Amino acid sequence: MVKNILNNITQLLKKTPAGTAAPSKQEPLLMTMTGDIFQPIRLYYRIHDKNALNRIFSNLSCMSSDPRNERWVWLYDGEAKALKFKKSYSAIPKERRPIVLGSFYSSGDNEMHLDVGSIERASKAIVFFDKRLKRTVAEVTYFAIYNKLLPQSEHPGSNFDTLFSEVKTDEIKANQQAAIERMKVAVKAGAFMELLNDRSFKLVEAGPTNFYEDGIKSFETSLNMRQHVAVKRWQGEPDFVFNDIIRAIANNKN
Repeated sequence: MVKNILNNITQLLKKTPAGTAAPSKQEPLLMTMTGDIFQPIRLYYRIHDKNALNRIFSNLSCMSSDPRNERWVWLYDGEAKALKFKKSYSAIPKERRPIVLGSFYSSGDNEMHLDVGSIERASKAIVFFDKRLKRTVAEVTYFAIYNKLLPQSEHPGSNFDTLFSEVKTDEIKANQQAAIERMKVAVKAGAFMELLNDRSFKLVEAGPTNFYEDGIKSFETSLNMRQHVAVKRWQGEPDFVFNDIIRAIANNKN
């Protein structure tokens, strides 16, 4: 059933490509060096063994310690050169290499987060580091996404603390469960359409990645749906919301 839902969503997004064209008076859209739409995403990790984590990072040629900014930098180099983006490693000018794919910041001994600038980098990062970090060392738990596309003049830098300052990791799971329960109650009461009529929009959303349970495809689809909303709003549809996608899927099945 979950697979069918994901297929329906994927087909809908393919049939109604949002594109990136902006209103004529609007500044060009901010893009990454790897050719993706720039959209801030933060991945949260639970650390089980910080010493082992630092040893592994030190042994990866795609990781570079940046003590001045208190971060580990993930570079499009070394082991990461094999990752496929819209623009390949060879397409990036030599004088710009290696570019930064993301930045890890520690939140004490038990938590760290990775700030990346696109949904493609987020999904590839989860798989890439899962292959190199044993889950007894660190596990990806939650994500946060900024549901707005930015013009070229508004690059937020490598640290997204300002964008995600309101996200509290200790509240994410409870908030997600509460939302699921509200949906169950509404469906049981025959009020599902009332849920679809909700026109609320959240600039910042956070939730479990569910990577270990559902795999990466479910996570990618979730991010793609949110980017679809962000692109529609960028294109001049300021009232477009997540439920418009759900409604389109429901209509598509009828």
